Amino acid sequence: MESATDFLSDFQRNNRWIIENYNNLKKAYNNQWIAASNNEVLDHDSDLKKLVKRLKTHYLEVYGQIAVEYILLMS
Repeated sequence: MESATDFLSDFQRNNRWIIENYNNLKKAYNNQWIAASNNEVLDHDSDLKKLVKRLKTHYLEVYGQIAVEYILLMS
């Protein structure tokens, strides 16, 4: 069983991956929400509610570890 510290570390690692890869992500996911885990985009959508619903359906066990970010070309 993962501790809260492990969970936070996984989330932080996923968030850091988004930051480090933001320029590449802008090219593929402009004006969309992305969900990232383990150095990859799990899913994306322009509608955050739809994305969250799919994440909870398909990735419930690791939902708290997934980093979600809105990708904007102008950033």
